[in-house]
Amino acid sequence: MTRVRIDPDRQRDVAIAVAFLVAGIVLYLGDLRYFFGPTALNTALPQWLPLVTLAIACCSQAWRSYRPAVALTGVVAALIIDAFCGPTIAVWIVYSDVVYAVARYGSDRLRRVMLLVNWLIAAIVLTVALTGSGDWRVALLAMVLVAALIASPASYGHAIRQHQIAADSERDRARAVEALAARDQEVAVASERRRLARDLHDVVAGQLSGIALQSAAALETTDDTVRDSVLRSVRSASVEALREMRTMIELLSGPDDLDTAATADLHRMDRLGDAARACGSTVDMRVESTRLSPASAIVAYRIIQQALTNVAAHSPGADVDVTVRQRCSSAAITVSNTVGADVAIPDRTRGHGIENMRVRAASVGGTVDISIVDRRWQVVAELPTPDLRRSGESDHLPGSPS
Repeated sequence: MTRVRIDPDRQRDVAIAVAFLVAGIVLYLGDLRYFFGPTALNTALPQWLPLVTLAIACCSQAWRSYRPAVALTGVVAALIIDAFCGPTIAVWIVYSDVVYAVARYGSDRLRRVMLLVNWLIAAIVLTVALTGSGDWRVALLAMVLVAALIASPASYGHAIRQHQIAADSERDRARAVEALAARDQEVAVASERRRLARDLHDVVAGQLSGIALQSAAALETTDDTVRDSVLRSVRSASVEALREMRTMIELLSGPDDLDTAATADLHRMDRLGDAARACGSTVDMRVESTRLSPASAIVAYRIIQQALTNVAAHSPGADVDVTVRQRCSSAAITVSNTVGADVAIPDRTRGHGIENMRVRAASVGGTVDISIVDRRWQVVAELPTPDLRRSGESDHLPGSPS
């Protein structure tokens, strides 16, 4: 057997209608039926007729929020019948609640119809009060009752409706802001994954190029000591490349909340120098303390790595100087190496590795300049750091002794 689930709003409307019906019966039994005394204006009608009009009004009231047009039509009909046998207080109270419901839940067209009906009722009540009594005080009292039973609930319902519309608009705005933030997050994740993809390329290109050159040197040498040193360097570079590749692949494949430690840092630059020395180069590294952020430190590490990879690929055995200095508001990274007499110098400094260095530097607001001066290849990167003189911060540099 299928259970029929009743809408909570319908349950609330029915409960309100039943409560008003009970209250009206209590008023009827307590001789509080009519506005103008204990007896009806028209004594020829049956005494039970007000209970019928009350029942009609309450049955219509049960549709107050679900079908406000039905509720308004039924209660107005009950009000017309009640006008000939009362009018009774209970039916007018029910009509007051339906006015509130139409003002809150009804369409714009229905609310305009209700406004017209209210004006018509007010005009009829004023006319009957003036002609029936001839006393302006009675007419004033009647208009006060109309304002209390019609104008007040209509205004209250309209105010709640406007508040609800504003709340819905604010929720829609919050959803739009949330969707925009989610879109920005997706773009940021995509950008970060592209950056990690470049890191992965640099690791593969740099480490494998070094391994290839070192293994070629090991094959050509007859000195067991040199071969053993080269093979140890190949082994170390292979393990390091595998570890970095595994970390980056995990980040690229998700989930996005992985908190893996960075594998590239200026404090670990000796590894880059060892790999280059194993290829026959003389590497002189001078690294000062800097104010680079973690992201900028990774960029600096990758630029140096790419520059040393280019040295190993194009000028093996060349003398290399690497310096990292802190300036006023930037860190300067310089990698220079000699170019052999038998190496042809290109007309333009272009290539995938060079473009990667420039993209990395631009990602943190820096620049990379490639030049060839007196047969020396120079890579000069400028990465921004906080200007302590302008910011008023302390002169203590992160990572340096206190």
